[in-house]
Amino acid sequence: MSAGSAFAQGTIISAAGPVNRSMGGASTAAPISALSAMYWNPASISGMERSELEVGVDLLFTDHNVSSSVGGTSGSTDADPGTFPVPNFAWTHRLADPRFTFGLSVNSVAGFKTNLSSGTTNPVLAPQPTGLGQISSEAAFLQIAPVLSMAMTERLSVAAGPILTTGQVGIEPFVFDSANGDNTYSGGRATRYHWGGGFQLGTYYLLNNDWQLGASYKSKAWMETFEFMGEDENGLPRTLTCELDLPSILSVGTGYTGIDQWLFAADFRFIDYANADGFGDSATYDGTGKLNGLDWSSVFAMAFGAQRAIGERIYLRGGYTYNQNPIRNSEAFFNLASPLLYEHMLSVGGSYKLNDCVAVNVGYSHYFENSRTGAVILPAGAVPGSSVTNRLSADFLSFGIVMRH
Repeated sequence: MSAGSAFAQGTIISAAGPVNRSMGGASTAAPISALSAMYWNPASISGMERSELEVGVDLLFTDHNVSSSVGGTSGSTDADPGTFPVPNFAWTHRLADPRFTFGLSVNSVAGFKTNLSSGTTNPVLAPQPTGLGQISSEAAFLQIAPVLSMAMTERLSVAAGPILTTGQVGIEPFVFDSANGDNTYSGGRATRYHWGGGFQLGTYYLLNNDWQLGASYKSKAWMETFEFMGEDENGLPRTLTCELDLPSILSVGTGYTGIDQWLFAADFRFIDYANADGFGDSATYDGTGKLNGLDWSSVFAMAFGAQRAIGERIYLRGGYTYNQNPIRNSEAFFNLASPLLYEHMLSVGGSYKLNDCVAVNVGYSHYFENSRTGAVILPAGAVPGSSVTNRLSADFLSFGIVMRH
């Protein structure tokens, strides 16, 4: 078995900050905090009662396992990636002309980290070129998004703004460029943070006193070519490259406040991985052993959340999120350094108002175990009788503060 492929570009993170997280990420038509509004629908900042600054950080804990069997040999390996921090920041400000609201957000939108040690007991992790050898991967993507929202009427608001994206990725083994002369793959560490751009649009509509509607579109993040530092079979430096964009996202949602002290929200999204460079390109090898892409499918997602006010200071929240899995079983081998792929997520959390201007927030999400199983696939084709299974579950713990003025 020659070295195959692994990649760790994190999928789009489902929520920003503890308030949005505890609502399951549902906020396209429910602007209950600055991060909630800015992350999924910038037009909804016109629906916020006051200007606001929100800061939050998520801590990601993962349980990742890869098992494989080839011929009569089988084994299983647990990863030990540690804790992955995910910071977020958002500020909204009502301008002197009350029709206009300015917003600025800095969000961690995608990221993942894992490591799997090489060894002789798990066939897929046997040293190269027999197996993949050690698998390690780390990715972090940050988006800076200024936006201007305008209240066209008392009920309708629209918003637009650019998105500046920066990201850093490390992959070992690096299979998105040609193999070395000895049929092994170099590791690849990013030479620097890489940059890209895009835009977002949003609309927010008050249907009546109880119902709100919202929709938003985030364009694909068109990234520059990623360059990595690698080594050839003689230990000499070589430059590795790959093309990688973040996908476009279309969101629609509704909010309902017709029951005293309650808020209900529902979001529906389309994430277009299939047309994002790197993600959607065919998972095939060229004549040099380079893997052309991951062959991810575009997916639909749903998010539902509820908030209950207890008195004047306490707010309790709960949410549920469902995502289709963009990876088919046939692509399991190409995603061994698995990104944060999940289908079902439950969330809870709450806020406590210290005074009229300041509230502290907490949130927690559990991503239920998900797995993909498929054959080991080499440039020459699938290995008969082989099997590899990728399993992942995760937990998010979120903390933050909101300051209104």
